[in-house]
Amino acid sequence: MGISEFIYRLLGWKILAEAKIDGKRVFVVRKRDCNVLVYDHVIHSMLKHGKIYTGHYWDYFLPLPSAYNKPRVLVIGLGGGTMPFQIKKLYGRKAKVDAVEKSAEMVRLSKAFLPERLDAKIIVGDGEDYLATKENHYDVIILDTYIGGSIPRKFLEKSFVEKAGRALSSHGVFAINYAFTPETLARRPNLLRQLKSKFRVSLIGYPGSAGNTVIICTKGLTPGRLLEKISANFPRDKENSVILKAYSKSLKV
Repeated sequence: MGISEFIYRLLGWKILAEAKIDGKRVFVVRKRDCNVLVYDHVIHSMLKHGKIYTGHYWDYFLPLPSAYNKPRVLVIGLGGGTMPFQIKKLYGRKAKVDAVEKSAEMVRLSKAFLPERLDAKIIVGDGEDYLATKENHYDVIILDTYIGGSIPRKFLEKSFVEKAGRALSSHGVFAINYAFTPETLARRPNLLRQLKSKFRVSLIGYPGSAGNTVIICTKGLTPGRLLEKISANFPRDKENSVILKAYSKSLKV
């Protein structure tokens, strides 16, 4: 028994599935109040039992589909499937959700992680290669792909930013989960320059983020107009009020 398994069992957590991906151990674990997917000792996916919202960064992407009547959404980096699951629960059949995941093993683990079958199209392959085949195809593209604590370098370079721009509809949104590490901090200024050459860029921080940022890149829409659409259409309740406050603060300019 490895140290991770020992700790999980000591805490009374149940291991639902496990695998080795890119040489790293990955576990799907059922805790008392949630399921988590742990990749190399870092939580990459979370879902609270019986709830849509997690109280963490995944929630901050959920308002974006509300800006469109029938949103076409692409998530690059499936993980356990937190965001595709949340989006389908919130928007139902109105939203078409695709997810690209390079690891077939991760797709297998997602089936153990999710509480029910995911109503989304899963593409096993490289996110950049897939995006290169699309033009004017998605309203929302979400980048949430990590190896350990860093986004693979190619997803932060000019060629990928250009592919994301082409794949978006004329008023689409490209959104990035940007977790800060020494490496990503050093690359952040160049990434923002690349993004600002193609999009209007807004940064959304969130409570407990430890410096993480959701980067919102709008094509066609001004940040203010995006905020208007979200304010009018995103379903409001006590669980998501903090999310809407963060959007109001960051997109009002």
